[in-house]
Amino acid sequence: MSRLTKPLTLCCFLMQLLISASADEVDAFIETVHVSTFDCPSDESIPRVDNYLKDTNISVQQTLKLKVHKAHWLICMGNTNKAQELIASLMADSHLSKTSESYASIHYQLGFIFDVNDDPRKCDYYQRSKKLSKDKFGDIYLSSQLGLITECGKDTQDFGVKLGQLFSLVEVYSEENDKKALAHIHNNIGLLYSSIGQRALAAEEYEKSYRLGLGVYEEKNQLAPLISIISALTGSGDFENAKRMIEELDKGNRKVNTPLTNSWYHYALSRHYYVTENYEEMKKSLRRWNAFLKQVSNKEMARLYDWYATAVCLYEGNRKCVGAFLDKQSNAKTAMSARFSKQERYLGFLVKAHLFMGNIQAAEESFEQYANITKSKMQLQQASGKVLGVANLHNKITGLETNIEEFERKRLLAVFLIFFVSCCFAALAYWTVGRAYLRAKATDAATGLLNEQAVLAKIRKIKATNNELINALALIKISNLCEVQKQYGKTEAELLLTQLASCLKHATRELDIVGRVGPDQFIICIQGIQETIAQESFQRIETALAKIAVVSKNSHNIEPAIVTHIYNANTGLSDVDQVLQEIQERHSQAPQV
Repeated sequence: MSRLTKPLTLCCFLMQLLISASADEVDAFIETVHVSTFDCPSDESIPRVDNYLKDTNISVQQTLKLKVHKAHWLICMGNTNKAQELIASLMADSHLSKTSESYASIHYQLGFIFDVNDDPRKCDYYQRSKKLSKDKFGDIYLSSQLGLITECGKDTQDFGVKLGQLFSLVEVYSEENDKKALAHIHNNIGLLYSSIGQRALAAEEYEKSYRLGLGVYEEKNQLAPLISIISALTGSGDFENAKRMIEELDKGNRKVNTPLTNSWYHYALSRHYYVTENYEEMKKSLRRWNAFLKQVSNKEMARLYDWYATAVCLYEGNRKCVGAFLDKQSNAKTAMSARFSKQERYLGFLVKAHLFMGNIQAAEESFEQYANITKSKMQLQQASGKVLGVANLHNKITGLETNIEEFERKRLLAVFLIFFVSCCFAALAYWTVGRAYLRAKATDAATGLLNEQAVLAKIRKIKATNNELINALALIKISNLCEVQKQYGKTEAELLLTQLASCLKHATRELDIVGRVGPDQFIICIQGIQETIAQESFQRIETALAKIAVVSKNSHNIEPAIVTHIYNANTGLSDVDQVLQEIQERHSQAPQV
């Protein structure tokens, strides 16, 4: 018995040594891969984290720390749903000490997740993580402070005080030369500037954050401020520099190449094409964005995608798509979050969408919201002169405080400039929406083309040409539209109309005049063109129209019967009404086939 006992004891002793060595290895690994709350864990660390979590020999505390590390990584990857599930399991674990760094960290992580999803609970969790980390865990404490300053108490605390608090933090961390912390603080100053409409100043702060983070942050975390820079530049109307930063984002993303960073890039690109009204390029970017968006769980970004995708539908005259989006906005669970639903650009889009659908009352309500938001922002921008003055008192970095008189002069000048810019912005905003309203009144609701009154008014203004050029008209009629409606129904007939309208849009040039002049009739006018080229153009359009077909509910292929009449003249077209009448009379007298 004694001979067996000694080898067994020795074996257990050796096993215990191996387990201890393994525990030391895990501790060393945790120490090595640990990052601050405002950075992101390395992707390379996660396979080892998963392997250790499968190991039954590691301690409970090591398991908890590894799970907190993985939750942090999941948030950085944009997978907030899985991160929240993992944090919920940690919260329920009785082994997790309420005085530990892990416990404070997951409270901050929850606050951040709620912040991303615009959930008001974010402030509660930021407050808790601040309390839990005070005088113990500096990075969590700073991140919690920044979350509270920029995202909480907006209605009760003065913006100047908030900016002053942030500039004080810049001063503290500048003395310590903590570039990670400084990058984080400058990003939050940018957020606060954005909230009062100071987008140019916001862009400057975001760029400071980006440049500071290049040398110290993990690669994908270096890209996040670029999105903010692009948004601020786009919002300020500086599209050229916004495009330059999008190209820089593209270069950085090629190195990182994660679903989240690809989503960021295509979001920025789609937004740029949206505000510059380049819908053809926007469609390409949206297709790529959608592929990556499916791999991340970000409700905010998914709703932004829906908005931009619907903008393309509106451009193409897709009533079903636009209607589905507007239905979503009436449901609190699927509607755009408050963060974006109060943006002027989004409200302007809603006005256009409701007008397109023929809902004048909803369009007026959206326009009223637009006007109120614009007015509020104008007042806020006027007041921001004082806000910026208070903030500058705390900002010794820029050296703006030379003496009281100089500061007062600059403050008054800033107030004047902001007031002037705000008035210009408001005038531009009203002018833009007013023009959109007039365009809507001139638009045929069913097809998105110019209606009869608008298209004929444009054609009447066309002047006579010289002997070598002509003004060419084509009247296009769907001669079997009534039969289609009787046999297959109103939906199929409307679909036939919208497809024909879409075909005309794509087959004509931007300077050609295209519109609907009757239930089944469309007109195209090409001005100042050689007769042979006009003939070729109309022939190309007829060829494109011949390919149109609609599949009915009973799987029947419905094709429009197209009849085209062409009229050429060297004269002006002020008598277009008479010309159309003559064409229609000739058509009615012609034998029907």
